[in-house]
Amino acid sequence: MADGASSAREMERVEWDVIVVGTGMGGGTLGYSLARTGRRVLFVEKGRSTLPGTPGTIRSAMPELAEPAVTRSARTYYDALARGGRSMDEVEDISGRSAKHFVPFIGSGTGGSSALYGMVCERFFARDFTPRQNFAHPGDSTVPEEWPVTYDQMRPWYSEAEKLFRVRGQPDPLRPDPSVNLPAAPPFSNDNQPLVDYLTGRGLHPYHLPMACDYTDDCATCQTYLCARSCKNDAARNCVLPAVEEHGAHLLTECRVVRIDADRSSVRQLICEHPCGQLTLRAKVVVLAAGALATPVLLLNSRSGDWPRGLANGSDMVGRNLMRHLLDPIMIWPEPGSKITAANKEIGLNDFYFHQGQKYGTVQSFGAIPPMEWLLNRPGPQARALRLMRPAVRQVYEKFFTGGLILAAMMEDLPYLDNRVLLSDRAGSDGRQPIRMQYRMHANESERHAAFLRLFKDLLKPFRTRALGSGEANSNLGHVCGTCRFGTDPASSVLDPYNRTHELDNLYVVDTSFFPSSAGLNPSLTVAANALRVAAHLNQAH
Repeated sequence: MADGASSAREMERVEWDVIVVGTGMGGGTLGYSLARTGRRVLFVEKGRSTLPGTPGTIRSAMPELAEPAVTRSARTYYDALARGGRSMDEVEDISGRSAKHFVPFIGSGTGGSSALYGMVCERFFARDFTPRQNFAHPGDSTVPEEWPVTYDQMRPWYSEAEKLFRVRGQPDPLRPDPSVNLPAAPPFSNDNQPLVDYLTGRGLHPYHLPMACDYTDDCATCQTYLCARSCKNDAARNCVLPAVEEHGAHLLTECRVVRIDADRSSVRQLICEHPCGQLTLRAKVVVLAAGALATPVLLLNSRSGDWPRGLANGSDMVGRNLMRHLLDPIMIWPEPGSKITAANKEIGLNDFYFHQGQKYGTVQSFGAIPPMEWLLNRPGPQARALRLMRPAVRQVYEKFFTGGLILAAMMEDLPYLDNRVLLSDRAGSDGRQPIRMQYRMHANESERHAAFLRLFKDLLKPFRTRALGSGEANSNLGHVCGTCRFGTDPASSVLDPYNRTHELDNLYVVDTSFFPSSAGLNPSLTVAANALRVAAHLNQAH
């Protein structure tokens, strides 16, 4: 493991077999797979290390709850976010009439967003790999007829990823597949069983979500924060840590790659910012896994005389086709006066995934709403005003936003050329260039979203319910994908079928940027399975 000025400078003197930029589900899995075969692997991570034993790491709760005092000034708040594995990078959303700036709730640090995820690790449907046929009116969307890989080709990698992340759960009864052989999850809790019985009584097919969770005693299925009990199987615990401790990989944290130096055919070096100063790193192969927001920004920032529109961007597709799912959580009180406080991420339901000739998405448990202090313990005038009104805010919060189970409709959105990540021409509040994004719902999404919500709400009519948000809000960026899609045609894609850039022979991308469609399910398992597939290819090709 490499941290500190002297060890960071030592990293400059090595020509690595592979440098992996980012340690999330794609980068962590691929780096681990290559390190096991004896490759010299360097993980480069812009966030902090949150591996076991790292001083100051915030576990067991979100930073806003674990250290409320420090979260009320901007400087100490962002430091707490970093110690809790959260991103500090600002997004500039230019989709509306005026730009909106926010810090998205995504991961940054060892494990990336997988360190915070809800652990749902589910295979895509076979039909997700031939996506265009699933939509009645895809319109001007760029959703392709097919992915450059099939479900059958992905099946063995899905199985390997399920074993690597120790996924437990029930198979979806709507898609029996003998290759899905998961250890059982715990039975549905007393809180969830009445809702499962109701759904089954309606002729629907609920099942226990497949979760990358060990379910140790008193497991809280800790979505949104780092796991303190080693229940969560994520890219940090299952990949980066064993790669470093058992297979000789190195980890360089708090190191931000700002530019990739390349000639017309290959990457020569990475230019990085580190606390010790500028670093220049070299490798035979470079793999980008910084996330579907940061990866295209890095490529666009790497403009040069050879690459005037950005690196690997001869197609002008880098940053385009941004997708992020439409998520609509609804709180349900299965029984009058119920007060549910336990972890409840258990139920999956795909009866509306393909429905009457149209494609919608999944319905699943969402997990618990965090306590009110999550909103109050932040810097800025809005949080300060809420703290002054604490008694009234608490009364409203507890009356309307606690005590129920939460189900969420998660709908597949389609890719469009004008939904994209771009370079910003201004500095953010931290002085660093923000990630500029533009995402607007098209007619296809608006119509399907309205129809899906009608189906979802009709299903819940017997219960008291309360909507908790809208899928139209761009600040919910948990499943961003599509900004460097793979395909067989270099004119309409950035990557080839093995995730190598069409135009450079030693540059690959394995985060969710490669998705040509978003499907309607959690992306984590598909990202991990594909990373294993690409790692096997790399071992043969380089």
